[in-house]
Amino acid sequence: MTETQDLLTNDAKLKRLITDFEVRSSQLEMSLEVAKSIEEKSVLLAEAGTGTGKTFAYLIPALLSGKKVIISTATKNLQEQLLSKDIPLIKQLCGFKGSVKLLKGRENYLCPQRLEIAETTEQNTRSVWQKLSLIHDWMEKTHAGDKAELNTLDENDPIWHKVCARLEFCQANGCHADSDCFYPKVKQDAVESDVLIVNHHLFCADLALRENGFGELLPEADVYIFDEAHQLPDIAAQFLGFTLSRGQFDELARDMRNAVVQEAKESADMLDAAKQLELSVQQFNEILGKWEKRWNWESFSAHAKSIDGLDAILDCLKKIEEGLKPFLDRGKSIAAVQKRAQDMADQLRRWLTSNSQNEVRWVDSSQARFRLNFTPMSVSEPFSKQRDILGGAWIFTSATLSVNGQFDYFSRRLGLEDGRALQWDSPFDYLKQGLIYHPVGLPDPKSPDYIKICLRAIWPLLQASEGNAFLLFTSHRALMEANSILKDHWDGSLFVQGDAPKHDLLLQFRKSERSILLGTSSFWEGVDVKGDDLKLVMIDRIPFIPPDDPVVQARETALKQQGLNAFYAFQIPEAIIALKQGTGRLIRSTEDKGVLVLCDPRIMTKPYGKAIINSLPRFRWVYEPTEAKQLLNDMSERTND
Repeated sequence: MTETQDLLTNDAKLKRLITDFEVRSSQLEMSLEVAKSIEEKSVLLAEAGTGTGKTFAYLIPALLSGKKVIISTATKNLQEQLLSKDIPLIKQLCGFKGSVKLLKGRENYLCPQRLEIAETTEQNTRSVWQKLSLIHDWMEKTHAGDKAELNTLDENDPIWHKVCARLEFCQANGCHADSDCFYPKVKQDAVESDVLIVNHHLFCADLALRENGFGELLPEADVYIFDEAHQLPDIAAQFLGFTLSRGQFDELARDMRNAVVQEAKESADMLDAAKQLELSVQQFNEILGKWEKRWNWESFSAHAKSIDGLDAILDCLKKIEEGLKPFLDRGKSIAAVQKRAQDMADQLRRWLTSNSQNEVRWVDSSQARFRLNFTPMSVSEPFSKQRDILGGAWIFTSATLSVNGQFDYFSRRLGLEDGRALQWDSPFDYLKQGLIYHPVGLPDPKSPDYIKICLRAIWPLLQASEGNAFLLFTSHRALMEANSILKDHWDGSLFVQGDAPKHDLLLQFRKSERSILLGTSSFWEGVDVKGDDLKLVMIDRIPFIPPDDPVVQARETALKQQGLNAFYAFQIPEAIIALKQGTGRLIRSTEDKGVLVLCDPRIMTKPYGKAIINSLPRFRWVYEPTEAKQLLNDMSERTND
């Protein structure tokens, strides 16, 4: 701990590496607590406000510990920042000589065998051949086979799905580190590294494999650190459950047809089985109807035709699984398809027959798609179980772990009640750097004119700020309504989530004059725009989860059975954590200034409003636009001078 303290208080040494570094008491305190948890092999919940410097606060003691460390982040961008920027600085600072590796999910890596199979598919179009040629040329040069290195292909191009290292293909063909495949070698490097960087999705995929007794993806470590940990419970629920979609079934049928044509041409029965699967899937979609709808298990199972439709799909999967067995030695594609059919049949059977009180079965569909979802209501038991098995120190950090100053909600979701929970406020002076404008007289958020009136309320502020604004919405419908209004009235640049990749939108937003960006949930967090590029942030509503969500309904029912008020025990904490993330977009440095507009009148009229206000940064609140407009005018004048 002494070495950690010396490094974080050695102003001169740090400034040689980071010119704008300044000693922060909160960063030092958090770093010492992380060091203590590593030494004691204990659990630490560390909420560190924006600007605290939490990344250095956990990296320095982790690297100084000399122990095997796994760092899990919420996004690939944060992974890359740790690997290419933050850790190299810390290595210089503390003389760390160990190896640091980055491991992503297997679908980020090229599979040479699947590329070879794709290149021999006769049905390829000219465009597909060209893309496969680009991938092949790149394969000859790359060492890791990581898609992020492939600059000649759009990162979202569907061709990658045909050539990546998908799990069922590797399982069926016994890929290992001595083969020509990239992923097994990258994984072996990860096992041998001293510090391994992953993301929450990969960590939770590993958690699910361990929980189900299917091995593991990650090595064991002495220290586990989770940055942006508030996302962890929901991501864990995704991986400890599963989803079966129409797209997955249709893709299985297509892949099966291609595999049979290439490796078992004489098997007309299997081509018929692929057609029958597609037909059964289409018929089930027709049973569900053409309207967008969600069912919980009770409402879905009340209709016998719905169950019959799924039984028909299950029969098709079983016929494919059995029918392909005689051809398993014909080739790798058939082996992979047979394994996939087996896994999907097992999941569908589980979906139809489960009687667990902790698992929610639900369906959502529209005219041309459906998803069968299987979601655990709580991940606390499996998460705490695997934590006990793995041992070591576990550190969870984020700017948004607490609700109204308490960590109970987050700790219960992951079974972390035995952990120490500590909080460090942001060093930013919110009283001087900005304010919250809460317009008075807004109608109920259910009012048909609500968005129009919100935009009318902030219009003078948009003019004063000359754009440079994020307008954040809790639904896509509200976003599109705002877009339809603003595109006819705003004379500057208007950027809308979905029109381009997130990174491109942010780049254009920063470069453009009088720019406004409209976004939903993906822009509420993980977005860092500093300075006068962002002066104004508006949030339209308290971000409550839709009450028709079957998982929400199941969780609320379970809470009521425990004698709890489900709204206060679940909806309010979820909304507060999301709202804290959204409000955190505005002030990103000690030099930033701006106005945060919170529109929802329920903040002031409902009893739960006080808990929301107490959980937000300590801005000054105003209820008339005059002061907010003046602050923005002053900022614009300063920028134009």
